[in-house]
Amino acid sequence: MLCECLADAQLIADQEGRLDFEVSVASAGTGQSEAFTARITRGNPFAVGRIDFIGHSRLDDSSLRRAMLVREHEWLDLGRLRRSVERINDFGMFEPLTLADIRIERRNDGVTADLTIALRERKPRWWSISSSLLPGSGGFQALIAWRLPPWGRGVLSMATSFISLNVAGFAMPFLALERPVLPGQEWLSGFVVAPQMPIAAILRHYLRAHALNKLDTSLNAMAEDSFNVPIMPVDQAEGRSIVCQRRHVALKWLRVAATTLLDITKAAH
Repeated sequence: MLCECLADAQLIADQEGRLDFEVSVASAGTGQSEAFTARITRGNPFAVGRIDFIGHSRLDDSSLRRAMLVREHEWLDLGRLRRSVERINDFGMFEPLTLADIRIERRNDGVTADLTIALRERKPRWWSISSSLLPGSGGFQALIAWRLPPWGRGVLSMATSFISLNVAGFAMPFLALERPVLPGQEWLSGFVVAPQMPIAAILRHYLRAHALNKLDTSLNAMAEDSFNVPIMPVDQAEGRSIVCQRRHVALKWLRVAATTLLDITKAAH
């Protein structure tokens, strides 16, 4: 019950952009007679002033802004900011981005904060070798990919697509043009085109890519961060802490099973 109340309080604080939210718990007594008193510091709510991106040259700001779930002049919802980080990582063009890469600068008015998101671009070429995890669903696969130059802007930006040389088993290698599912541009992405692929195969790939993306998004929505709550006994010098889960622990097994199935399905295709 204590964790549920504290988790609800922190969730509301995150939604309202209360950057100074802190919670601690004092305990008195021991065993079944132990009583807890929570102390919560909420702080002022903050709105988003400006959102700036640095460290990118191949992708324009408009594409990045479409991936953001927080908007300028709205509350600085930290939960939406975390999901925005995940969506930017889905581009696959940058080194993994975390909240630590986002600089939050508070303005003098005490209610507005500017966000500066530092990005680190990956190399435009990469390769991979894999083997299917499911018996009878395919064997050895190799891929060499080149990201296209930054031609065009917005939804027409070619930098979000890449050309790949694919080798599957002992078949002839083939070239393919692929644009993965992009946040904010879902229906204009998630396709692959190759001279050897019939229209039916292209449509199946498109539908499968979007189905997997929806599943992945749903799983990420279930994965809420846990947080530590310090507990300081009233009559002792040493304190302890408890770990509170935002979601019911019973959901863990469902997410683990679904994530494993998703990884196997991706590897099989």
